Amino acid sequence: MTFDIKKLNAHFAAEVTGFDAGAEMTPALIDFIEDAMAEYAVVVLPGQNITDDQQIAFAAYFGPRESASGSASGDPSRKNRLPKYLFDAGNLDFDGEILAADHPRRVMRAGDRLWHTDSSFNPMPTKWSMLSGRIVPPEGGNTDFADARAAYDALSAEMKTRIDDLVAEHSIWHSREKGGMTDFTLEHEQSLPPVMHPLVRTIPRSNRKTYMAGAHASRIIGMDASEGATLIQELSDFATQDAFVYSHKWRTGDLVIWDNRCTLHRGTPFEDLKYKRDMRRTTIDEYAPSWAAVG
Repeated sequence: MTFDIKKLNAHFAAEVTGFDAGAEMTPALIDFIEDAMAEYAVVVLPGQNITDDQQIAFAAYFGPRESASGSASGDPSRKNRLPKYLFDAGNLDFDGEILAADHPRRVMRAGDRLWHTDSSFNPMPTKWSMLSGRIVPPEGGNTDFADARAAYDALSAEMKTRIDDLVAEHSIWHSREKGGMTDFTLEHEQSLPPVMHPLVRTIPRSNRKTYMAGAHASRIIGMDASEGATLIQELSDFATQDAFVYSHKWRTGDLVIWDNRCTLHRGTPFEDLKYKRDMRRTTIDEYAPSWAAVG
């Protein structure tokens, strides 16, 4: 079993050709993906013309799947056009047409343009996301990824000592407010209350240290609010320097997997009132460690 692997950045990210995510996985294939993710943190699988069921089944080999239903959509009453375990990351409405300019999902999704980690606002730590490009615009709409492992390695010894034992609070409403959404309700906030995660952790399998900052990180526990916000922004800015960033230009059929525990990512603009973009994401969680707790 051999696959062609091309590294995409000096620190992380690789494209793997010859792999079929729609096939039944063997232990050897599962280990190959686990090892590739441990090394590269972002793995691009091109030419994956998979169905929804195949994508959902593929995700299940690597951990508990996160349900895509719930109030994080910004509109708990809206109908989902995709199955339970597929997050709708495109710009299409229930009928498959481009969302109207005033559609509430556009405001909600503005936060996706900020550097973030998927679902860090949930108590269960997120392991990976898997995003399938079903329809991609001819230009724009890249996804940028940043390697927080390499960023941690490059921090000064003083900064590492400062942050190693800190705990951050994460909230989806914090990031949505930063993205311009201001009309969420108390019901929204109560449906997804803030959670706490260690700022720094060691990733299983790779045994590399990393830190988790980004737009969902709202404050540092036990730290003055202003000081904590400044530290979070400083760490996010450090991790998203050009040297640590890979920008993925989407092709139809790409399946991109990234490790939310040690990367940040963001969407980039495209003419989203002109071009359709159908992106479908499966997200898998870790099994809850002892420190996973609701704030």
